[in-house]
Amino acid sequence: MSNVRCLHKLIRFRRLLVPLNAPIRNNGHLVSPLGQSRSYAQDSKDKTQLEDFRLREEQREKERDAAEAAAKHKQNDSGGGGHQHFQDAEQAAKQAKVDGIRQQILDAALEHVPQLGWTRQTIVKGAEQCGYPGAVHGMFPEGGFALVSHFNSQSNAKLVQILQEQTQNGQREVTDPLDFLVQAVRQRLEMIVPYKSHWPQAMALIAQPQHASTALAQVLTLVDDVCYYSGDRSVDFGWYTRRIGLATIMKMTELYLLQDSSPDHAQTWSFLKHRMDEAVQLQMMLAQTEGMTHTFQRSFNSAFITARNILGLGYNRP
Repeated sequence: MSNVRCLHKLIRFRRLLVPLNAPIRNNGHLVSPLGQSRSYAQDSKDKTQLEDFRLREEQREKERDAAEAAAKHKQNDSGGGGHQHFQDAEQAAKQAKVDGIRQQILDAALEHVPQLGWTRQTIVKGAEQCGYPGAVHGMFPEGGFALVSHFNSQSNAKLVQILQEQTQNGQREVTDPLDFLVQAVRQRLEMIVPYKSHWPQAMALIAQPQHASTALAQVLTLVDDVCYYSGDRSVDFGWYTRRIGLATIMKMTELYLLQDSSPDHAQTWSFLKHRMDEAVQLQMMLAQTEGMTHTFQRSFNSAFITARNILGLGYNRP
């Protein structure tokens, strides 16, 4: 807008100067007035015209600024902000619809994992089952990891719902916290059993650097939920230590599960129980050596806090 104003001002300025610089006739010859001597009165007149021109332009510019400000104010009063709010709401609705389609396809794709594994082809099968063309797999740039992440999120949510029912949303006191932790980890790992033959493929996808942050966030959130509903309301440094320990035991048991061929994976659950007992004994032993305890706690706490901050996780609960 300022460039346009400058252009209009220049045009009007040239129109003012053209009559002053126009050639005149002297004895039949064209002579520029710049080549003639000018009178003091004529110079004063020209200066007065230029000053009047400047004042008029300044006044016009003020009037334009006032008109633009009034128009903008009127637009805001007439619902300009409401229009932007409507666009934001419409965009959010479109994104929610896309997310709903993604979840529908991934839910259907989980049925084909035992046959096809955690692959893009499995997602295509899920899309076709839902009535969408196979090309819709482009909605999942993460490939097979989108399916793994969806399964982990869904399984974690199921476990949290079970724990909430058992503890009345954390209001009922847990009489045996150790057994509660063992059963919670077992219930979560049992959700992997139907996909056991292809779970190494899922673990390989989880271990890829571009997926590590999402996978780690899911693990840390899960262990915090399990500890919380087991009755852990502590605010000391052990808060981090217990969660790191539980995550470690859960991943160790997960690896043991993959090679366990015992009936109903009895050896896996025995392994889990023994590791939990050892963790309790280790905690009791470290409690007797204060210096070593603080050293281990600082190490675990630093690792946990760093991971939590990088992932932007928060564990504040009502």
